[in-house]
Amino acid sequence: MENKKLPLAYIDEKVILAMIITALLGLVITGFKYKNYEHCFDFHIKAKANFFRTDEPIRFETDALYSKDFEWDFGDNESSQTNISSVVHAYNQPGEYTVALTVNGKCTEYKTIYITKAPRLDNPMLMPRFVCPQVAEVGKTVTFQDTTAGAHSWEWRFGETASIDATSSTASYVYKTPGLKTISLVLNGDPKQLGVCKVYVNDKTVAPSRSNARVPARQQPAFIVVPAKPQSPTLEEQSHPQPAVAEPAKPQGVTISKQELESKLRGVVNNYLTAENFGPYFCNNLNVPVSLNGTEITFTQFCNKLSSIKADKKIKQLNVQQIKSSETNCLIGLNVSLKMKQGFLGIF
Repeated sequence: MENKKLPLAYIDEKVILAMIITALLGLVITGFKYKNYEHCFDFHIKAKANFFRTDEPIRFETDALYSKDFEWDFGDNESSQTNISSVVHAYNQPGEYTVALTVNGKCTEYKTIYITKAPRLDNPMLMPRFVCPQVAEVGKTVTFQDTTAGAHSWEWRFGETASIDATSSTASYVYKTPGLKTISLVLNGDPKQLGVCKVYVNDKTVAPSRSNARVPARQQPAFIVVPAKPQSPTLEEQSHPQPAVAEPAKPQGVTISKQELESKLRGVVNNYLTAENFGPYFCNNLNVPVSLNGTEITFTQFCNKLSSIKADKKIKQLNVQQIKSSETNCLIGLNVSLKMKQGFLGIF
Protein backbone atom coordinates (compact mmCIF):
# COMPACT_ATOMS: atom_id res chain seq x y z
CA MET A 1 0.00 0.00 0.00
CA GLU A 2 1.41 3.31 -1.04
CA ASN A 3 2.01 5.87 1.74
CA LYS A 4 0.64 9.38 1.03
CA LYS A 5 2.25 12.49 2.52
CA LEU A 6 -0.12 14.97 4.12
CA PRO A 7 0.48 18.63 3.09
CA LEU A 8 1.76 20.93 5.84
CA ALA A 9 -0.50 23.76 7.04
CA TYR A 10 0.45 26.96 5.32
CA ILE A 11 -0.24 30.52 6.51
CA ASP A 12 0.34 33.37 4.17
CA GLU A 13 3.13 35.75 5.24
CA LYS A 14 0.81 38.73 4.81
CA VAL A 15 -1.60 37.27 7.34
CA ILE A 16 1.21 36.79 9.85
CA LEU A 17 2.40 40.35 9.29
CA ALA A 18 -1.12 41.71 9.76
CA MET A 19 -1.50 39.80 13.03
CA ILE A 20 1.81 41.16 14.33
CA ILE A 21 0.89 44.74 13.40
CA THR A 22 -2.53 44.38 15.05
CA ALA A 23 -0.96 43.04 18.24
CA LEU A 24 1.61 45.86 18.35
CA LEU A 25 -1.08 48.46 17.71
CA GLY A 26 -3.15 47.05 20.56
CA LEU A 27 -0.16 47.21 22.89
CA VAL A 28 0.52 50.84 21.91
CA ILE A 29 -3.10 51.88 22.51
CA THR A 30 -3.20 50.06 25.85
CA GLY A 31 0.07 51.66 26.92
CA PHE A 32 -1.12 55.13 25.89
CA LYS A 33 -4.35 54.75 27.87
CA TYR A 34 -2.45 53.49 30.88
CA LYS A 35 0.05 56.35 30.72
CA ASN A 36 -2.69 58.98 30.49
CA TYR A 37 -5.02 57.41 33.00
CA GLU A 38 -5.47 59.64 36.01
CA HIS A 39 -7.10 58.46 39.18
CA CYS A 40 -9.44 60.97 40.82
CA PHE A 41 -7.77 61.72 44.12
CA ASP A 42 -9.48 63.50 47.00
CA PHE A 43 -9.18 67.28 47.09
CA HIS A 44 -11.09 70.11 48.74
CA ILE A 45 -12.25 73.67 48.09
CA LYS A 46 -11.69 76.46 50.61
CA ALA A 47 -13.47 79.82 50.54
CA LYS A 48 -11.94 82.84 52.29
CA ALA A 49 -13.69 86.17 52.88
CA ASN A 50 -14.42 88.59 55.69
CA PHE A 51 -18.22 88.44 55.66
CA PHE A 52 -19.38 86.52 52.53
CA ARG A 53 -21.55 89.41 51.38
CA THR A 54 -22.60 90.73 47.99
CA ASP A 55 -19.92 92.61 46.04
CA GLU A 56 -17.22 91.32 48.40
CA PRO A 57 -14.21 89.55 46.83
CA ILE A 58 -14.06 85.90 47.90
CA ARG A 59 -10.90 83.89 47.45
CA PHE A 60 -11.34 80.22 46.51
CA GLU A 61 -8.44 77.82 46.97
CA THR A 62 -7.88 74.09 46.50
CA ASP A 63 -5.34 71.63 47.83
CA ALA A 64 -5.10 69.90 44.43
CA LEU A 65 -1.68 71.47 44.07
CA TYR A 66 -0.22 69.07 41.52
CA SER A 67 -2.98 69.52 38.96
CA LYS A 68 -2.45 71.56 35.81
CA ASP A 69 -5.89 72.77 34.74
CA PHE A 70 -8.58 74.24 37.00
CA GLU A 71 -12.13 74.93 35.80
CA TRP A 72 -14.18 76.91 38.34
CA ASP A 73 -17.97 77.17 38.15
CA PHE A 74 -19.22 79.65 40.76
CA GLY A 75 -22.89 78.71 40.54
CA ASP A 76 -24.04 82.14 39.32
CA ASN A 77 -23.61 81.52 35.58
CA GLU A 78 -20.01 82.67 35.77
CA SER A 79 -16.91 80.53 35.44
CA SER A 80 -13.14 80.79 35.23
CA GLN A 81 -10.47 78.54 33.76
CA THR A 82 -6.95 78.91 35.13
CA ASN A 83 -3.70 77.02 35.55
CA ILE A 84 -3.31 78.06 39.20
CA SER A 85 -4.96 76.63 42.31
CA SER A 86 -6.77 79.77 43.49
CA VAL A 87 -9.17 82.35 42.11
CA VAL A 88 -11.12 85.42 43.32
CA HIS A 89 -14.83 85.96 42.66
CA ALA A 90 -17.64 88.24 43.89
CA TYR A 91 -21.39 87.59 43.89
CA ASN A 92 -23.94 90.22 42.89
CA GLN A 93 -26.97 88.69 44.60
CA PRO A 94 -27.48 87.04 48.02
CA GLY A 95 -28.33 83.37 48.20
CA GLU A 96 -26.96 79.84 48.27
CA TYR A 97 -24.36 78.93 45.66
CA THR A 98 -22.69 75.64 44.81
CA VAL A 99 -19.12 76.09 43.60
CA ALA A 100 -17.75 73.32 41.37
CA LEU A 101 -14.07 72.78 40.61
CA THR A 102 -12.95 70.39 37.88
CA VAL A 103 -9.23 69.60 37.77
CA ASN A 104 -7.48 68.28 34.68
CA GLY A 105 -10.86 67.99 32.97
CA LYS A 106 -11.80 64.83 34.89
CA CYS A 107 -12.16 65.14 38.66
CA THR A 108 -14.80 67.44 40.19
CA GLU A 109 -15.36 68.65 43.75
CA TYR A 110 -18.20 70.83 45.12
CA LYS A 111 -18.64 73.35 47.92
CA THR A 112 -21.75 75.24 49.01
CA ILE A 113 -21.49 78.82 50.29
CA TYR A 114 -24.09 81.30 51.52
CA ILE A 115 -23.96 84.96 50.49
CA THR A 116 -25.79 87.65 52.45
CA LYS A 117 -26.73 91.10 51.24
CA ALA A 118 -24.28 93.85 52.17
CA PRO A 119 -25.77 96.22 54.77
CA ARG A 120 -26.95 99.68 53.85
CA LEU A 121 -25.17 102.78 55.04
CA ASP A 122 -25.87 103.65 58.67
CA ASN A 123 -25.53 107.28 57.65
CA PRO A 124 -25.26 108.11 53.93
CA MET A 125 -23.43 111.34 54.79
CA LEU A 126 -20.91 109.61 57.06
CA MET A 127 -17.42 109.86 55.62
CA PRO A 128 -14.15 108.79 57.27
CA ARG A 129 -12.26 111.49 59.13
CA PHE A 130 -8.89 110.21 60.28
CA VAL A 131 -5.40 111.35 61.18
CA CYS A 132 -2.90 110.24 58.56
CA PRO A 133 0.84 111.01 58.64
CA GLN A 134 2.38 111.99 55.33
CA VAL A 135 5.83 110.47 55.89
CA ALA A 136 6.94 107.24 57.57
CA GLU A 137 10.12 105.18 57.75
CA VAL A 138 10.77 101.49 57.18
CA GLY A 139 10.98 99.61 60.47
CA LYS A 140 9.42 102.37 62.60
CA THR A 141 5.90 102.36 64.02
CA VAL A 142 3.43 104.80 62.47
CA THR A 143 0.00 105.48 64.00
CA PHE A 144 -3.34 106.23 62.34
CA GLN A 145 -6.42 107.45 64.22
CA ASP A 146 -10.03 107.71 63.12
CA THR A 147 -12.08 110.53 64.62
CA THR A 148 -15.35 109.98 62.73
CA ALA A 149 -18.46 110.43 64.86
CA GLY A 150 -20.87 107.50 64.53
CA ALA A 151 -18.31 104.93 63.41
CA HIS A 152 -18.48 101.60 65.22
CA SER A 153 -16.20 99.36 63.14
CA TRP A 154 -13.01 99.97 61.20
CA GLU A 155 -11.13 98.16 58.43
CA TRP A 156 -7.63 99.54 57.88
CA ARG A 157 -5.45 98.56 54.93
CA PHE A 158 -2.00 100.08 54.94
CA GLY A 159 -0.95 99.36 51.36
CA GLU A 160 1.42 96.41 51.80
CA THR A 161 -1.04 93.51 51.88
CA ALA A 162 -4.43 92.74 50.37
CA SER A 163 -5.88 91.83 53.77
CA ILE A 164 -7.27 93.94 56.61
CA ASP A 165 -4.37 95.11 58.78
CA ALA A 166 -6.27 96.53 61.78
CA THR A 167 -9.83 96.78 63.11
CA SER A 168 -9.73 99.46 65.82
CA SER A 169 -10.22 103.22 65.67
CA THR A 170 -6.53 103.79 66.43
CA ALA A 171 -4.10 101.53 64.62
CA SER A 172 -0.32 101.24 64.39
CA TYR A 173 1.74 99.68 61.62
CA VAL A 174 5.40 99.03 60.78
CA TYR A 175 6.23 99.25 57.08
CA LYS A 176 8.63 96.71 55.65
CA THR A 177 9.24 98.30 52.25
CA PRO A 178 9.82 101.90 51.12
CA GLY A 179 7.75 103.81 48.59
CA LEU A 180 4.42 105.58 48.22
CA LYS A 181 1.66 103.69 50.07
CA THR A 182 -2.11 104.08 49.76
CA ILE A 183 -3.96 103.78 53.07
CA SER A 184 -7.68 103.03 53.02
CA LEU A 185 -10.23 102.99 55.85
CA VAL A 186 -13.69 101.43 55.54
CA LEU A 187 -16.19 102.35 58.25
CA ASN A 188 -19.02 100.18 59.58
CA GLY A 189 -18.22 97.36 57.18
CA ASP A 190 -19.50 99.28 54.15
CA PRO A 191 -17.12 99.80 51.19
CA LYS A 192 -18.98 102.99 50.28
CA GLN A 193 -17.82 104.58 53.55
CA LEU A 194 -14.26 104.72 52.30
CA GLY A 195 -11.47 107.17 53.10
CA VAL A 196 -8.08 107.16 51.41
CA CYS A 197 -4.77 108.89 52.06
CA LYS A 198 -1.18 108.42 50.93
CA VAL A 199 2.01 108.03 52.94
CA TYR A 200 5.54 108.09 51.56
CA VAL A 201 7.73 105.53 53.36
CA ASN A 202 11.44 106.35 53.38
CA ASP A 203 14.05 103.61 53.45
CA LYS A 204 15.50 103.22 56.93
CA THR A 205 19.02 103.53 55.55
CA VAL A 206 18.29 106.99 54.14
CA ALA A 207 17.73 109.91 56.46
CA PRO A 208 14.49 111.72 55.60
CA SER A 209 15.27 114.94 53.81
CA ARG A 210 13.79 117.32 51.30
CA SER A 211 15.58 115.46 48.52
CA ASN A 212 14.18 111.99 49.22
CA ALA A 213 10.81 112.75 50.79
CA ARG A 214 7.88 113.29 48.50
CA VAL A 215 6.48 116.17 50.59
CA PRO A 216 8.11 119.34 51.96
CA ALA A 217 9.40 119.17 55.52
CA ARG A 218 6.82 121.64 56.76
CA GLN A 219 4.04 119.22 55.73
CA GLN A 220 5.44 116.18 57.51
CA PRO A 221 3.24 116.46 60.63
CA ALA A 222 0.07 114.39 60.53
CA PHE A 223 -2.99 115.81 58.85
CA ILE A 224 -6.68 115.01 59.12
CA VAL A 225 -8.67 113.60 56.22
CA VAL A 226 -12.02 115.38 56.22
CA PRO A 227 -14.95 115.71 53.82
CA ALA A 228 -14.97 118.74 51.55
CA LYS A 229 -17.91 120.27 53.45
CA PRO A 230 -18.72 120.11 57.19
CA GLN A 231 -21.59 117.77 57.95
CA SER A 232 -23.02 119.51 61.05
CA PRO A 233 -25.46 122.41 60.42
CA THR A 234 -24.85 125.80 62.00
CA LEU A 235 -26.97 127.04 64.94
CA GLU A 236 -28.90 129.32 62.60
CA GLU A 237 -29.62 126.42 60.25
CA GLN A 238 -30.74 124.26 63.17
CA SER A 239 -33.35 126.85 64.19
CA HIS A 240 -35.15 126.53 60.86
CA PRO A 241 -36.64 123.41 59.30
CA GLN A 242 -34.25 121.94 56.82
CA PRO A 243 -35.28 120.22 53.62
CA ALA A 244 -34.49 116.54 53.35
CA VAL A 245 -30.99 115.92 52.13
CA ALA A 246 -30.85 113.63 49.15
CA GLU A 247 -28.42 110.76 49.38
CA PRO A 248 -25.30 111.65 47.41
CA ALA A 249 -24.72 109.81 44.19
CA LYS A 250 -22.64 106.70 44.62
CA PRO A 251 -19.30 106.68 42.82
CA GLN A 252 -19.47 104.80 39.56
CA GLY A 253 -16.57 102.97 38.02
CA VAL A 254 -15.61 103.59 34.42
CA THR A 255 -16.16 100.56 32.20
CA ILE A 256 -13.05 99.08 30.63
CA SER A 257 -12.87 96.04 28.37
CA LYS A 258 -10.64 93.06 29.03
CA GLN A 259 -8.45 93.88 26.03
CA GLU A 260 -8.10 97.55 27.00
CA LEU A 261 -7.24 96.69 30.60
CA GLU A 262 -4.57 94.22 29.53
CA SER A 263 -3.18 96.80 27.10
CA LYS A 264 -2.98 99.45 29.83
CA LEU A 265 -1.26 96.99 32.17
CA ARG A 266 1.36 96.48 29.49
CA GLY A 267 1.72 100.24 29.59
CA VAL A 268 2.66 99.86 33.26
CA VAL A 269 5.27 97.30 32.22
CA ASN A 270 6.72 99.81 29.76
CA ASN A 271 6.73 102.48 32.50
CA TYR A 272 4.49 105.05 30.82
CA LEU A 273 1.49 104.29 33.07
CA THR A 274 1.23 103.87 36.85
CA ALA A 275 -1.34 102.52 39.29
CA GLU A 276 -2.79 106.02 39.65
CA ASN A 277 -3.94 105.94 36.02
CA PHE A 278 -6.38 103.13 36.91
CA GLY A 279 -8.19 105.06 39.65
CA PRO A 280 -11.42 105.66 37.66
CA TYR A 281 -11.88 101.93 37.09
CA PHE A 282 -11.39 101.04 40.78
CA CYS A 283 -13.29 104.07 42.15
CA ASN A 284 -9.89 105.27 43.44
CA ASN A 285 -9.43 102.27 45.73
CA LEU A 286 -6.09 100.90 44.54
CA ASN A 287 -5.84 98.39 47.40
CA VAL A 288 -8.28 95.91 45.88
CA PRO A 289 -7.04 92.29 45.95
CA VAL A 290 -5.29 90.83 42.92
CA SER A 291 -4.74 87.09 42.60
CA LEU A 292 -1.46 86.94 40.67
CA ASN A 293 -0.65 83.36 39.67
CA GLY A 294 -2.33 82.23 42.89
CA THR A 295 -0.66 84.79 45.18
CA GLU A 296 -2.84 87.53 46.65
CA ILE A 297 -1.45 91.08 46.58
CA THR A 298 -2.90 94.57 46.20
CA PHE A 299 -3.34 96.28 42.84
CA THR A 300 -0.66 98.83 43.75
CA GLN A 301 1.81 96.04 44.51
CA PHE A 302 0.85 94.34 41.26
CA CYS A 303 1.66 97.50 39.29
CA ASN A 304 5.00 97.80 41.09
CA LYS A 305 5.85 94.25 40.03
CA LEU A 306 4.82 94.95 36.45
CA SER A 307 6.94 98.09 36.25
CA SER A 308 10.00 96.10 37.34
CA ILE A 309 9.80 94.03 34.13
CA LYS A 310 10.68 97.16 32.06
CA ALA A 311 9.54 95.81 28.67
CA ASP A 312 6.36 93.95 27.72
CA LYS A 313 8.21 91.88 25.11
CA LYS A 314 9.41 89.76 28.04
CA ILE A 315 5.80 88.70 28.72
CA LYS A 316 4.60 85.51 27.09
CA GLN A 317 1.00 85.71 28.32
CA LEU A 318 -1.07 88.21 30.33
CA ASN A 319 -4.63 87.13 31.04
CA VAL A 320 -6.81 89.30 33.31
CA GLN A 321 -10.30 88.53 34.64
CA GLN A 322 -12.25 91.45 36.09
CA ILE A 323 -14.42 91.30 39.22
CA LYS A 324 -16.90 94.18 39.39
CA SER A 325 -19.41 95.52 41.87
CA SER A 326 -22.91 95.20 40.45
CA GLU A 327 -23.98 98.33 42.31
CA THR A 328 -21.18 100.76 41.43
CA ASN A 329 -19.48 99.11 38.42
CA CYS A 330 -16.18 99.56 40.29
CA LEU A 331 -13.51 96.91 39.88
CA ILE A 332 -13.18 95.15 43.25
CA GLY A 333 -10.72 92.42 42.30
CA LEU A 334 -8.65 90.87 39.51
CA ASN A 335 -7.59 87.35 38.63
CA VAL A 336 -4.30 87.52 36.74
CA SER A 337 -2.37 84.78 34.98
CA LEU A 338 1.08 86.03 33.99
CA LYS A 339 3.69 83.97 32.14
CA MET A 340 7.16 85.16 31.22
CA LYS A 341 9.18 84.15 28.18
CA GLN A 342 12.06 81.73 28.58
CA GLY A 343 14.98 83.36 30.30
CA PHE A 344 12.92 85.77 32.38
CA LEU A 345 11.09 83.36 34.66
CA GLY A 346 11.48 83.93 38.32
CA ILE A 347 10.89 87.69 38.27
CA PHE A 348 7.71 87.14 40.25
